[in-house]
Amino acid sequence: MKYFEYTNKGNREENQDYIAHGSLPENSDIFVVADGMGGYSDGAVAAKIVSDAIIDFVELNFKQLNTFEILREAISFANDTLMLKRIASTNQKMGCVITVLLLTGGYAYFTWLGDSRIYMYRNGQEVYRTEDHSVVNELAKIKTLSADSYEKYSSIVTKSIMGESPVDEALIRKIAVENGDIFVLCTDGFHKELDMMYAINYDESKKDALEHKASTISDNFSFIKIEI
Repeated sequence: MKYFEYTNKGNREENQDYIAHGSLPENSDIFVVADGMGGYSDGAVAAKIVSDAIIDFVELNFKQLNTFEILREAISFANDTLMLKRIASTNQKMGCVITVLLLTGGYAYFTWLGDSRIYMYRNGQEVYRTEDHSVVNELAKIKTLSADSYEKYSSIVTKSIMGESPVDEALIRKIAVENGDIFVLCTDGFHKELDMMYAINYDESKKDALEHKASTISDNFSFIKIEI
């Protein structure tokens, strides 16, 4: 397994995306990509707190809980950690959306909240992508999405981690992996404005190409590419 990561503030003053990785026993790995929520205080702080809390919890409890439990409890722990930060900060609103991928025992376990995405590719073809937790996606399902609606609601998510009780429920998926499979975890700034081939084909030699695109991207954009 090898992985590459990239993050850029795009045409924004601050980068509120955050990327984290943890190495686990038994040749296992945990990856997190978080996107701090605009419109609230300290989105960058929230993204870092949540990501680090998830990694810390999984590393500490990897051998004590089954994989589904560990991801479910890690989300809850991250939410509680953010709640404590909010209380210490006079309860100001802060939050983030996340994607989480745990590779262990020949399987990928993943979960997400919000409109950051996880893609899976096999033999060069997309075989899976997560479904956005967003108002736009809900409108699309009932076929009432107009251009005006898209512009009005494009940044509104229906699930996130906000340091509030109860935490939004996170679905957990399990997929068997094969050699050559590629996973991409990315923020909406990436999947909305850039072709996925930038991530699929990414290695350090491609970094300059993305750096040159940065000034044309209206949002922070970040991803992790994992190749099995």
